[in-house]
Amino acid sequence: MKLVSLLSAALIGGSSAFAPAPINVQQRSSALAPVEMAAGGELYIDQNRRNLMNLILVGSAAVTVGGLGVPYILFFVPPGAGGGGGGVSAKNANGDDLFEKDYLETHKPGDHSLAQGLKGDATYLIVKDDGSLEDYGLNAVCTHLGCVVPWSAANNKFMCPCHGSQVSSREIYYYYYYYGRE
Repeated sequence: MKLVSLLSAALIGGSSAFAPAPINVQQRSSALAPVEMAAGGELYIDQNRRNLMNLILVGSAAVTVGGLGVPYILFFVPPGAGGGGGGVSAKNANGDDLFEKDYLETHKPGDHSLAQGLKGDATYLIVKDDGSLEDYGLNAVCTHLGCVVPWSAANNKFMCPCHGSQVSSREIYYYYYYYGRE
């Protein structure tokens, strides 16, 4: 209730800024008469008040447009170079760091083995046909229900047990190289 009365007082007080100043004809001094009255007897509008109201109008419009426009424009500005300090080490099931040389000695080309990636999520490390690792790791957690998507070597695809989607590593390769890189 207090808030409502405060808002109504503010609205009533604000509306008085737009009303002409009351002039008591009987007590009007002769010094004000030339300023307020034109030759034809019309009232002049107070120029200072008009300038103040124009300033308030332009200022409120600028705040509104800026508040809406700046985030809209910043949405289209690409993010700058991040402060990333490099890659994150993949880990094995015991939490020990994996090293490329040792990993490639035990895994043959075409292998899709799970490791711990970012935040401990299950991540596939893929050994390419030339015996080197891919530049990326694939997060094995399904975005649909959160299960771990297994690699089916017989079908040469990732096959999700949650909802049956199937993606080949070739499709992921093309997506990554043609759409996923910046």
